[in-house]
Amino acid sequence: MVADGSNRLSRSKSTTLSPVLSTRSVLTNRTLFKSAIFIAGVFVALVVVGSLVSSGPSQATVESDRQPTTTTTTEPPAAGVVVVLLENGVLRPSNLEIDLEQIQIVNWINNDDRVFIIEDAGGAFASEPLSPGDEFEFDYSTVPPGLYRYRAVLDTDSLFGGVRVPGVVDSRPAQ
Repeated sequence: MVADGSNRLSRSKSTTLSPVLSTRSVLTNRTLFKSAIFIAGVFVALVVVGSLVSSGPSQATVESDRQPTTTTTTEPPAAGVVVVLLENGVLRPSNLEIDLEQIQIVNWINNDDRVFIIEDAGGAFASEPLSPGDEFEFDYSTVPPGLYRYRAVLDTDSLFGGVRVPGVVDSRPAQ
């Protein structure tokens, strides 16, 4: 503001930018431009890589017109058998109630990537170390009806009381 001869203040108009402001604007614009070019380059690279990598079957497989092979079993267990899966450190199902007139055998399958031992807490049975994919069966008709607490123990930790996955089999008659 500048005082003129009439004791009024008037505003002066300046149209020139300071050199510091001008340099910052140019730097900011260049940075934004470089960032935009970088992002566009990354996007193009991802599109190219995505077009080269395919998640579908190969052309030879499509032309062979064969059914895909499977590693899963869809067949039910045999009569009188119930299956317990050990996967990701969890028993499924972990608690069983079995009627000895219909089910006598429990079959444990190790679908985990570690070696486990299946053992009864009371000493009725113990498996050998079960590697991934191995199975162990126990016939509960060979022991008196009762409540049997079992566990899956990591083979490497069995001496140290390490990871134990608990479960229960109840073969008592219905009350």
